[in-house]
Amino acid sequence: AAQLAFARGLEIVEDAGLLAEVAGLVEWPVVLMGAIEDRFLGLPPEVLRTSMKEHQKFFSARNPGTGRIEGFVTVANREAADGGAAILEGNARVLAARLSDALFFWENDLRVVRERGLEGMAAPLAAVTFHGKLGSQADRVARIAALAREIAPKVGAKPDLAAEAARVAKADLASEMVYEFPELQGVMGRYYAAAAGHDDGVPEACEDHWRPMGPSDAVPSHPVAVAVALADKLDMLAGFWAIDETPTGSKDPFALRRAALGVIRIVLENGLRLRLGALAETAVAGSGIETEADATAGDLLSFFADRLKVHLRGEG
Repeated sequence: AAQLAFARGLEIVEDAGLLAEVAGLVEWPVVLMGAIEDRFLGLPPEVLRTSMKEHQKFFSARNPGTGRIEGFVTVANREAADGGAAILEGNARVLAARLSDALFFWENDLRVVRERGLEGMAAPLAAVTFHGKLGSQADRVARIAALAREIAPKVGAKPDLAAEAARVAKADLASEMVYEFPELQGVMGRYYAAAAGHDDGVPEACEDHWRPMGPSDAVPSHPVAVAVALADKLDMLAGFWAIDETPTGSKDPFALRRAALGVIRIVLENGLRLRLGALAETAVAGSGIETEADATAGDLLSFFADRLKVHLRGEG
């Protein structure tokens, strides 16, 4: 596949998971390469890659000069008399139908953003329940915005900018594209924020506030993104601590251990000094749940200490 792509001036986008899956699907791999139609080249590369991977198990071929995805690679399970021409033609036809759907979602979402802005796109989140005791996604966004405003000066960000980023950071959850491809949450937020005219780190915060998603994922480094990411994770932790839904044993349905580790990594890897206890108390008080904020925050801080020990052991 790499040789085929190189011959056309392209490069294969590496994807170890897809490679393992395709290797398990075929016994006699025959690599075939096709071009993506011009009408789809304006789609974000992440959309093309995700659509081809999820629906067709295709590898993506990227133009190293422009970063655009311009070709696809499919792996047949046999050698065909026509050199795979018919297989390639059939796959290209199916791919065009899939990408037509993605193009429709993309254009619809951009129209909503241009007509109503990102906060208009986010309006349906008021009807989406985050948790029965913690209100809707819109309620949560309001809490994150207030907390991000408070955290901003401590991480070198402007409070107004951090609050603005927090208000629109989860707008893409209401988009058609993220409804179709949930794994693109954040990525699409960056594109829509840029299309809506946001700048000064707001688009980056839309994408990076979800991070880190795992131990190998990078942490946000832009001050606005750092403020929103910390606010997002602290609000989640404070809310579930306030309603006494803490992790027990191996059970952690709301990924609270990951959220706490995310806070720890953001603080450590950005060289920050924060009074997490005070921020946790503010977050608990802002959750709207009647509880002793200082005691709950103290318990949460102990949880951070345990997570820090685990993280440092992992680091040797």
